[in-house]
Amino acid sequence: MNDRSKSTYVCVITGASRGIGRATAEELTRRGATVVTLGRDPSRSTIACDLASFASIRTAAARILDRWPRIDLLVNNAGVQHMRRTVSADGIEETLAVNHLAPFLLTRLLMPSLQTDAPTRVLTVSSSLAHWGKIDFDDLQHAGHYNGTHAYLQSKLANIMFTLSLARRLQGSSVSAVCVYPGLVVTDLLRERWWWRSRWLRPLWRAMFSSPNDAAQTVVAAASVPATENCCFTAGGHAVAPPRRALDAAAQQRLWDDTVRLVGVDF
Repeated sequence: MNDRSKSTYVCVITGASRGIGRATAEELTRRGATVVTLGRDPSRSTIACDLASFASIRTAAARILDRWPRIDLLVNNAGVQHMRRTVSADGIEETLAVNHLAPFLLTRLLMPSLQTDAPTRVLTVSSSLAHWGKIDFDDLQHAGHYNGTHAYLQSKLANIMFTLSLARRLQGSSVSAVCVYPGLVVTDLLRERWWWRSRWLRPLWRAMFSSPNDAAQTVVAAASVPATENCCFTAGGHAVAPPRRALDAAAQQRLWDDTVRLVGVDF
């Protein structure tokens, strides 16, 4: 958080009804920020929003812009990981839609409230596992052969490439773009996998993985540390190098162009 009055520091967080998003919202609220949460459950969110629907994202963004003309921090946190191929309301493979296209569209729509006279930030939650990701430009939506792990890793790599591309486009403005690796965390992201749901294995995962509260500290730290050329941060706000594939300028542009085609807007 910057030095502005905490009472007017506004944060928008997606996927804040549980897991890392909820813990991050609670931590920022504890620090005095005004936190706006987006999620499918209206009883657990400030604004109801289905990130698998472009129409829902547009509606939610319009409500935010109307009520909060200035946003200090946008946290693109929501994510899914499906075992079987699922399509969104717009007919797009859902892991790609929710994990990558939704942050792109929401960030674009909220840009009027982010581009103000003081520093603001777009923070996208990725993963260190993105180092094993690959963008399948020939089958971005995995229509030919679906593998849930590959689709997820592709989306996390896409998060980083989006951040690097966005940071370059915003250079010289008041808005910075960074991404964060919160680590391996005990959340419901893997709930479709039997070995994650197994009760007798749960103690093992809790021992091996970080808690959502620990991850929230990493996210909050990344929200305020000075941005670097590489734009990626991990625990303690330490800068880390992005995956080598994410640094490919031609691949960044191709992903950006494909994303614009699917979403229907550009920056």
